[in-house]
Amino acid sequence: MYIKLDEQKYKNIFAHTHNDKKSETLIAHSLLTKKYLNQILTKKNLVPLIDNLINNLDYENSDLIKKLFYNAIYLHDLGKINPSFQANKMKNILFEETTLSSNHSEISVDEYKIIFLNDIRNIKDEDTFYKLNYIFHCFMYPISKHHGKLKSIDDFMCKDASFDDIKKNPSEFIKNPFEFYILNKLLFSLLISSDYYATTEYMADLKTTNFGTISQEKNDLLFKTFENYEIVKNIRTNTNIKGIDTLRSKMFLEAEQSLKDNPDKNIFYLEAPTGSGKTLTSINLAMNFLKEENINKIFYVFPFNTLVEQTKGVFDSIFNNDINQKDTLDIEVINSITPIKEKDDKTQENEESKYQKSYMNRLFFHHELIITTHISFFDILFGTSKEDNFPLWQLANSVIILDEIQSYDNNLWSYMTKFFESYSKVLNIKIVIMSATLPKLDRLIDKDIEKDIFVDLIKNRDEYFYDDYFKKRVEIDYSILNKKYEKKKISFEELKDELFDRKNDYNKILFEFITKKSARTFYNSLIDDLDYKDFDIYELSGDDNKAYRQKVINETKKDIKIIVIATQVIEAGVDIDMDLGFKDISTLDSEEQFMGRINRSCLKSALNPKVYFFDMDDEAAIYKKDNRIEFNLKNTKWQKVLESKNFVEFYDELLEKLKKNDESILSGTQNNFEKFNNYVKHLDYKKIQDKMKLIKSENFRLYFPFTLDIKQYEIKEFVHIEKCYLTDGELDGQKVWNVFKELNNIEGYAKKEINRFKLNSLIQFFTFNIVRYEWSPRPYIGEEEYGFYFVENLDFITEEKKFDREKYNDLVKGDFL
Repeated sequence: MYIKLDEQKYKNIFAHTHNDKKSETLIAHSLLTKKYLNQILTKKNLVPLIDNLINNLDYENSDLIKKLFYNAIYLHDLGKINPSFQANKMKNILFEETTLSSNHSEISVDEYKIIFLNDIRNIKDEDTFYKLNYIFHCFMYPISKHHGKLKSIDDFMCKDASFDDIKKNPSEFIKNPFEFYILNKLLFSLLISSDYYATTEYMADLKTTNFGTISQEKNDLLFKTFENYEIVKNIRTNTNIKGIDTLRSKMFLEAEQSLKDNPDKNIFYLEAPTGSGKTLTSINLAMNFLKEENINKIFYVFPFNTLVEQTKGVFDSIFNNDINQKDTLDIEVINSITPIKEKDDKTQENEESKYQKSYMNRLFFHHELIITTHISFFDILFGTSKEDNFPLWQLANSVIILDEIQSYDNNLWSYMTKFFESYSKVLNIKIVIMSATLPKLDRLIDKDIEKDIFVDLIKNRDEYFYDDYFKKRVEIDYSILNKKYEKKKISFEELKDELFDRKNDYNKILFEFITKKSARTFYNSLIDDLDYKDFDIYELSGDDNKAYRQKVINETKKDIKIIVIATQVIEAGVDIDMDLGFKDISTLDSEEQFMGRINRSCLKSALNPKVYFFDMDDEAAIYKKDNRIEFNLKNTKWQKVLESKNFVEFYDELLEKLKKNDESILSGTQNNFEKFNNYVKHLDYKKIQDKMKLIKSENFRLYFPFTLDIKQYEIKEFVHIEKCYLTDGELDGQKVWNVFKELNNIEGYAKKEINRFKLNSLIQFFTFNIVRYEWSPRPYIGEEEYGFYFVENLDFITEEKKFDREKYNDLVKGDFL
């Protein structure tokens, strides 16, 4: 499979140099790269998957394609033969210094091409020649970009006239462009990963042997631990199961049986009501998947960091009670605000190596269970940078639990579904899609794909959704929404009147507005109103830091009278259980998510828990291109759907609308699937990435150096906080900033990154985002430093340590007057 390098040609060519050891030859680096490639292939059992991909691409020429694929990784650095690179970069005394380019990636492509060009030229059949030549060039592209980002194969293709057909009509040669895209992404991922491991072994004397996979022996231990968990034991033995737990137990067992009945399927729906125990059920599904021979890693993917932290707590309570036990599950949370878990390796005396190993564990997902966010997950699937693609191969032979998938931009659903289908099939990924409001996305994919690849784990959803425990957990009241107000939309005073009429019957009251401005206005109107002096009143929005949000959540759990006025941040991922709710209407699934915050425990039925809906802000202006917005509660049809929990009807109409959009033949239509399909056919990585971005708006990050009284808050970030960040016992934003700036003085990239992630967990408390508009090249306050805008003026920070957006917006408006 691998070719033998010409030792005479490459014997005096260096790949890397080190101050304290002999220079590494190119042959040695190539062999080390091959060693790590083979380790990855073995640990993740990738060879059968790659074989299938290539066999489906061209069975008759599969041996040649495999040789091209694997050697593209093995030979990726041959361009270091460049005399200028040897002289200027490697200080190789056998070469004279020159002013010519030291670039080696492009020359690596030329060397790779020379080696295999005869294999291509010897192909007699013209169609086969063009097809293999196209594949050959596609495999060259990751070599050319192994120190950069993927862009487009068309930009790379040879300009020679003989290759015109290849450049213009790749679909002529590739029957399944989505699978071919994945094959090429996988090639790039394996190349840069093997190269990184090999380079690190030479430069840092750090060998990598643990890739974070779950062995069969470890899986047996984990399964035993899970089965011994008290709740699971009760379910298995039907002990102490009563009330709502009867339904939770039944769902747990039904989902498990459905999975066992469909061992050859890859994508599963878990549609279950709020409060039905989806987390424990999904963990059971993951444990069952691990019984399969090749499944060796678990991913949990969530829309919000709060859900990430809550789920880690559940896993820790089951698997990590005693860190000295062999059945401990190695869990890593990967997001922008969680510090990198530092490796405590007593055999590793070198501090820099310790940092390097910890950083690599994060970079390559060297953990058995990864808990991350939708954004990180999409970066892996569709990203173009090295950092995005390093862990791609880790997805193969894994379980992926996707929670709250309806939070994705619905304009992306059809593309996303097609990719989920392709990725799961060719990389043997077991995907569980779970939510209380779940669209059946398989309706959006090609008609030629068998529909039953998506399996409903719950066969009769109505049995659960229509049960009184869930259906009647909260009473819906449309009386406020249906009232005729003077200005059609309800005013703040009118809303206060509605609250006044009901406030004496409930202790815990929740409001949700769809704009921060309305939430703040209503909060200000209540805070000094003597009619509500018996209530503690709080506001929650995207402008609250994690500490304040947790404080409010903790307050709602106390035996007090409390009103919380919030924005959409309250809908999912917030562990809050209130008695009465008022919500400004938006999308139907958002209404259901909000209702999940009322009587969440299902233990408050005697209080007659209710949700009132009202109409204040213009939802169409807020949600803009969201196709769901036309299916709202102004229409009695959708009121009945929300009451009955028959979201199938809602999603059927929504998916039909999306399908019509995607089938539009207008080239300018945003959702035109054929246009997107063309990006995939042409391996236009950059356009695919841009299209699949979950958050398309760009933000400025403002940093305010205020102080925070940490004694008020109960969160883990403040438990063992270092004194260097404190002033008079308070967390000092200026001191945090000073330490952040000093990161630039740290030698060693890995150590710097670990300290940066550690500091991010504190920086988040002082950072606020504002949208970047085309007409605004920079914010109206602050000085740009290190990717932030540092704002000394603390007049924009309220007493609750929030960012006063109204004051900022008034400043912007004043500038235009």
